[in-house]
Amino acid sequence: MSLSLNHMREQATDSEKTAPATRRCHVLVVEDERHIARLLDHVLRKEGYSVTAVHDAEKALAAIEARTPDAILLDIVLPGMSGLDLLRHIRLDPRFGSLVVIVLSGHWFKHDDPTLADAGATAQCPKPIAPSKLLRKLQECGMTPLLPSEPLPAERAAS
Repeated sequence: MSLSLNHMREQATDSEKTAPATRRCHVLVVEDERHIARLLDHVLRKEGYSVTAVHDAEKALAAIEARTPDAILLDIVLPGMSGLDLLRHIRLDPRFGSLVVIVLSGHWFKHDDPTLADAGATAQCPKPIAPSKLLRKLQECGMTPLLPSEPLPAERAAS
C-alpha cells in the first residue's frame, strides 16, 4: 500500500513540474459612473480577475503607468479627456499598443463602429452591460481569469 502512495506522490510531483505557472488577469476599469464601476469590479472579482477601477482618464493613465493591465474596460464618455481620446493616447505608446481595450458605452456604441476600431479598440460592449456578455467578450479577447505567468506582449515591450 505504501508503494502505491509513493507512486501517486511522484506522479503528483511530476504533474506539478509540467503544469504551466499562472497569474491572475488584471483588468483596469475606467468608468465615471461609480455604481457601474462597482458592479464591474464585483462581477470580475467574483470570476477570479484582479481589478483596479478609476473614474477618469488622468487616473487611468496613472494606473496604467503604475501597473500595466492585461485588459482595459473603457467607457467613452468620461469627465475631462474622453475615453476615445484616452484610447488614442494609449495606442501612441508602443508599450501599450497590444493591450486589450474593450470599449463600453451606451452613447457611442454602433456595431463595428469604424471610429472605435480606428482609435484602437479591441472590442466593444454596449451599455447596459450584461455581465455574461462582458465576460464572454473578455474571453474572446484571450483574457481569462488565469493567464500564463509568462509576460504578455505589452509587458515584454516595457522590459
